[in-house]
Amino acid sequence: MEEDAEKEELKGFLDIIPREEVPIEVESLFTKFPVVDWKTCVLTENFMYYQVFRGDGSSKNYKVLSEMLEDFDRQDVEELYRLVKEKYSASRLEGYDLMLWGDLYTLFESDEEDEIWKNQHEYNLISWRLCDFCGIHILLMENGLAIHMLTEKKYPLSQELLSKMLSKKLEVDHESSQAFELLRFIRSQVQK
Repeated sequence: MEEDAEKEELKGFLDIIPREEVPIEVESLFTKFPVVDWKTCVLTENFMYYQVFRGDGSSKNYKVLSEMLEDFDRQDVEELYRLVKEKYSASRLEGYDLMLWGDLYTLFESDEEDEIWKNQHEYNLISWRLCDFCGIHILLMENGLAIHMLTEKKYPLSQELLSKMLSKKLEVDHESSQAFELLRFIRSQVQK
C-alpha cells in the first residue's frame, strides 16, 4: 500500500513522451553485432557526423552522442568509450573528436573538478530525459550543452540543478523501474 502511494507520487515527476510509431526491429542476441570502430566525418565547418561501424560491416551516422543512445545498449556505449579512449591515448584529439571524448569521459570518469560541474550554476535546464535501454539520463541545457550520466552513478550535481531536474520532470518513453529508481535517488538528494 505504501509502495503504491510512493509510485503514484513519483509518477508526478514523469513526463511520458511515447516515441513516434516506428516499426520495432527485433534482434536476437545472436544477431546483434558489436560496435567495432567509429570515425568523425566533417563536411563543412558547421556540419559533421560520427559514423559508427558494427561487426557485420554495417554503419550508421549520428550527429551527437544523444542520438546514439537511442540505438545503443550499455554494451555499445562501453565499447564506443573503449574505442575512443584507445584512439585518444594514441593521438591528440581535436574539434569534434574532442567533443565526443568529453561526453564519454564525463559519462564514465568525471570528477568534481571538471569544468562541467563547476559551471552548473550558469546552466538553464531545458529537459531531462532517460534512455533506459542503455541506462543513461541526459540533461539538455539552453546553451546546447548535453550532460550524459549513468543512472547508477552519483555525479556532483548542485542542489539547485537537482531541484530543476525534478521540476522539469523526467522524460521517458514509458514507466519503468529504472525511471522510478532514478527519481527516488534524485529526490533523496534534493531532500538532503
